[in-house]
Amino acid sequence: MTLLAAGVLAHQHVFRLRHVILVGFAAVGCADWVVYLAGRRYGRGIVALPVLARLFGAARLDAVHGAIERHGTRAVFAARFVLGFRMATFLAAGTFRVPAFRFGLAEAAGTAIFVPAMATLGYVFSDRAERVLRDVGRVEHWLVLLGLLALALYLALRAWMGRTGLEGKGRPLDDPRNAPGERSRD
Repeated sequence: MTLLAAGVLAHQHVFRLRHVILVGFAAVGCADWVVYLAGRRYGRGIVALPVLARLFGAARLDAVHGAIERHGTRAVFAARFVLGFRMATFLAAGTFRVPAFRFGLAEAAGTAIFVPAMATLGYVFSDRAERVLRDVGRVEHWLVLLGLLALALYLALRAWMGRTGLEGKGRPLDDPRNAPGERSRD
């Protein structure tokens, strides 16, 4: 998102596109190395921390472990383009001791494609983004109105079901509240 937004700003002559690409390449590369080095330094123990467990997760790390073992640096290269697995893959590459030189080559190759592509997409389609933002303002009011109507309909339906006794009819057959002669106490 940052690269796309920077591409839009380059189209608006706030930045130069080549500067966006150079800074983006440096920033993305540094962030990737921080994650890789954290994996090398702390290993699997890093997912024991609650904050990082939600971000990386032991299950995600295990899923990526197989890809790292089978494909090595190709998995690092491909992770750059797979949403949601980049950080886990780079952490796993550090944790499972992919050599730093090989990690660096794969990461640089992926970044060399990804950063210019995202910044250029933001640059090329910036007029579309501006048009979408203008149209969202018009549509937003209708979406809020539809949401409020749906909420009112839901609440009215719940109230009607509560008055007519239809609310408890969807219980499983083994529910003791469905026994004959028993009244619903909901």
